[in-house]
Amino acid sequence: MRQMPARLRHPILFASFALALTIAQAQPYVNFEGKQTSPIRLSPDGSRLFVVNTPDNRLSVFDVSSPKNPILVAEIPVGVEPVSVNPVNNDEAWVVNEVSDSVSVVSVSQHAVTDTIYVKDEPADVAFANGRAFVSAARNNQIAVFDFATHASITNIPVFGENPRSLCVNSNGTRIYAAFALSGNRTTLIPLGTPGLPPQPPPTNPNLSNAPQVSLIVDATDTNWTNVVKFAMPDNDVVEIDTASLAVLRYFPRVGTVNFAIAERPGTSPGSGDLYVANTDARNTTRFEPVIRGGFVTNQVSRINITSGAVTRFDLNTNFAYTNFPNLGNQSNALAQPTAIAFGPSGANYFTTAFGSDRVALVDANSGAITARIDLNPDAPGSVANPRTKRGPRGLALKPGSALYVANRISNTMTVIDPFDRSIVREIPIGSYDPTPVTIRQGRGFLYDAKLSGAGLVSCASCHIDSEMDLLAWDLGDPAGQLSTNRMMVSGTGIIGGIFSNVVFHPMKGPMTTQTLRGLNGLDPLHWRGDRTNFLHFNGAFDSLLGGAVLSAADMAAYRTYINTIVPQPNPNQNLNRTLTNSFAGGNPLLGRDLFVTNIYTGSGLTALRCNTCHLLPNGTDKSFTPAQALREPQDFKVPQLRNIYQKMRFTNAPGAQSLNGYGLTHDGGDPSLFAFLSRPVFDTLSTDTVKKQNLSAFVQCFDTGTAPAVGYARTITSNNVTSASISNDWSLLEAQTVGGTNIDLIVKGIVDGQRRGFIYVTASNHYRSDKLLLTPMTRAALVNKVLAGGTITIMGVPPGTGVRSGIDRNFNGVLDGDEPQPSLRIDRLANKALVAWSTNAAGFVLEATPEIPATNWSTETSLRAVVGNEFTITNTPAQSNRFFRLKEL
Repeated sequence: MRQMPARLRHPILFASFALALTIAQAQPYVNFEGKQTSPIRLSPDGSRLFVVNTPDNRLSVFDVSSPKNPILVAEIPVGVEPVSVNPVNNDEAWVVNEVSDSVSVVSVSQHAVTDTIYVKDEPADVAFANGRAFVSAARNNQIAVFDFATHASITNIPVFGENPRSLCVNSNGTRIYAAFALSGNRTTLIPLGTPGLPPQPPPTNPNLSNAPQVSLIVDATDTNWTNVVKFAMPDNDVVEIDTASLAVLRYFPRVGTVNFAIAERPGTSPGSGDLYVANTDARNTTRFEPVIRGGFVTNQVSRINITSGAVTRFDLNTNFAYTNFPNLGNQSNALAQPTAIAFGPSGANYFTTAFGSDRVALVDANSGAITARIDLNPDAPGSVANPRTKRGPRGLALKPGSALYVANRISNTMTVIDPFDRSIVREIPIGSYDPTPVTIRQGRGFLYDAKLSGAGLVSCASCHIDSEMDLLAWDLGDPAGQLSTNRMMVSGTGIIGGIFSNVVFHPMKGPMTTQTLRGLNGLDPLHWRGDRTNFLHFNGAFDSLLGGAVLSAADMAAYRTYINTIVPQPNPNQNLNRTLTNSFAGGNPLLGRDLFVTNIYTGSGLTALRCNTCHLLPNGTDKSFTPAQALREPQDFKVPQLRNIYQKMRFTNAPGAQSLNGYGLTHDGGDPSLFAFLSRPVFDTLSTDTVKKQNLSAFVQCFDTGTAPAVGYARTITSNNVTSASISNDWSLLEAQTVGGTNIDLIVKGIVDGQRRGFIYVTASNHYRSDKLLLTPMTRAALVNKVLAGGTITIMGVPPGTGVRSGIDRNFNGVLDGDEPQPSLRIDRLANKALVAWSTNAAGFVLEATPEIPATNWSTETSLRAVVGNEFTITNTPAQSNRFFRLKEL
C-alpha cells in the first residue's frame, strides 16, 4: 500500500490538505501578465521601501534603515495584479491593481487594506498633489481624481492619448504629467483600392509570382497622401494637467512610440524641471523584414523642455551595427526597452532600466551619454543570453548616497546596487513566497530577452508590449522569401465536420497589425493568415526578424508553454455579473448577441452563414480560413478571435476628425469601426441595415474574454459602511458569482478579532472557511458582526480555482496560513546564544543591533512575540554571530 507523505500524516495537516482539495480542485495561479508601471518606491523619509509582489497579489514592505541590507517587515494582501505603489508616509501606501480595477489603501501597522477605491479600467499608476490623488485609468484614457483624505471621487479627466500609465508630479505640486504608453507614431494606412496606390515592388526571388496588392503604411502628414488622409493625428505622448483646476493645459507630441516611464529632472527652481521619458520608437514605415532585421525599434530617453515643449531624443545605443549579426560587442552593451528613470538629487544624471537587456545604466542628463552599465544577471554576463534566468528590471528607487533598488519583474526579485561604485550588493526575493509556476519561470524570458537578437536591441516584446499589442501595423514581408503552405479548415464548415484545403501564402504579405499574445492556447493555426501551424512555427523569427539564432526545440517548447498561460483580462463593457446591458455605444448588445448567433446572411459566396458559424463562441473563431474570393480580398485570412476588439476602437478616418490611433480593425487595421467593417459589400443585406450593424457592433465590443468581470472586484468593509445597501448588494453579487465555479472564487482578507485572517466562501454550505483549521466557519452575518465590533475586511473575487491559495493557504502546501508554524527562538543557555527559526509569518519584525548584554532569564524555547525587546545573539548568520540583537516589532 502506498504510504501517505510524512507531512500529511498529522491529522490537522491532512484535514487541511483535504479541505483545500475539496474546496477547489484547482489551478492555484492564473497568469494575467500585469504591466508593472511604478512597482517600487521609497517612503518620503527614505526609511522604508515599498515593492509590489505582482504574482502573489501583495505589497512587500522593507526596512532600509540599513540601506544595503533591506529587511522584509510586512507583506500585505492587496488586489489582483498590483502594478504600482506610492507611499504617503511610513505607514500608508496606495497600491494600484490592474486586474482588480482598484487602488488598495494599505496600512503597514495594521498589515491590512483600509480602503479600496474602484478605478476603471486597468489602472496603472497613482500620484498625489494639491490634496488629491490622481490615478491613470489606462484602458479608459482617463485620469481619475480623488479627494486624498476622504477617497471620494472628484472627477475623471478625459485625455487625448492612448493608454496613459506612468505619472509624475512636478516639484511644486502644481502640475501632473501622464505618459501615454501606446501613443503610436503618427503612422496610418493607405487602404487597398485607393486610387494611386502603388503596387508592391517585384520580388527579388525569381521563383516568386507577383506579390498580392496590399495597403501601405505612411506618416499621416505625408504630403503625397493629403487627398486620402483627411484626418489629423496629433500623436500626443505626454499630457500636462493643472492640479488645482484639473484642466488639461497642453500635450507634448513626438516623444516616442511606446512610453514606459516619466520623471521630472530635479535641481532647478520648483516646478521648472524638464521631463524625461523612457521609451521606444517604432520604425514601421520601413518596409520588409530583411531591411529592419534586428533593429525595428529605437531604444531611447526623450527630454521635454518644460518651457518650450521642444523634444530631444537620446538614443541609448548610438553607433550600433544593424548588419553582420551576431554582434557580440553590441549585445554586451545594448540597452533595450527602458522602463524606469531615477534621478540623483542634483539632476546631473539618472539611472534607467533596460528591461530587455537585464541592465541598469547611468546616463548623463545633458548629453544622453552612457557613463556606466550594470549587468544584473550573473548567469548571462555580457553578450550571453539566458532567458530562463532573466531578471527583467522594471522599476527603480534611489536612496541618494546609499543604495539603488531595482525591482525585477521576471525573477520577482530586488537587486541592491551601490550607487557609487555601481556594484551589486545583493539580490533578494521581493516577498517570502512567489506562486509563479516553474513553467512560467522557464518560458517567460524568451518573450522579453533582447540578447536573443543580433545586436541585443529588440525582442518579441518590442512589439508585443507586455504580451499585448503596440497598436501599430508592420509590413514584414520578404521579397526574397518563398511560398509557404498550411493545411487549414475552410470557414463555415467546422460545424459539419470540416473541409480542409492547402492554403498557399506569398511572403510579401503587406501590412499586418500586431496581435495580442493573450488567449492563444487552443487557437492554432496562428497569425492573421493562419500561416503558422502553431506557436512553435514562430521560431524562425528569432533569425529572420530579430537577427539572432533560432531556439532549440526545448527552449521553444518552454516558450510556447509560457505563452499558453497568458489569459485575457475581463471585458470592462460587461456588467459585473457577466451580463450585458441593453444599450452600449449606440446599439443594443442583447439584440446584437441574438443576431450574432441566429442571423443568416448569404453574401459571402459560400453557403448561408451566421456570424457564429465562423466567429464561433466562446472565443470568436472556429480557427478556419476564409478564401480570398469570399472576402473579396487579394489573400486568404484566418477567422480572428474577437476577445480584444474592445481595445481597438480608437481610430477614425472621418474628414476633419482628430484620430487617436492610425489603425483599427481587420488584418491591416484599415476599418475604423465594426460598423464600417459590417458595411462592406461582402455582408450583402446586412451591410445596409443600420440597426443590425449597430447592435452587432455593440455586442462584439462587449464580447466575453473568458475572464469574468467580477474577477478582482473588491470592496473594503468597515463599521462605517458594513450595513450600507451598496456593500450588501455587492457582497450578494460576488457570492452569486461563485455558483457553478466558472466565474470566481470569493475570498476575504483583513482584521477579525484583532488578528489577520483569511477566508474563502464555500458556496455549497453558504459559509466562510477561515485560514485556521480549528476555527469554526463563519456565516456572512457573523463576519458583519465582527466588522461592527471593530474589524476591517476586504471581500474580493479571484479567478476560479485560486481561492484556496489566495484566501487561506498562500503557499498551497496543505497547511492553512493560520496554522503555519510561527517564528520562534531556541535558547542555548550554556553558549549564551539564541537561534531564530524564521517562517513566512516572520514579516513584521526586524533585528536591531544592541550593546552586548548577557542573556538572562530566558526560557529554553519561547515564542517570538514573547521576547520583543529582549536582547540576544544570532548563530545562523556567520557574519554577525558574535553580535547581540534586540527584536523590535515594526
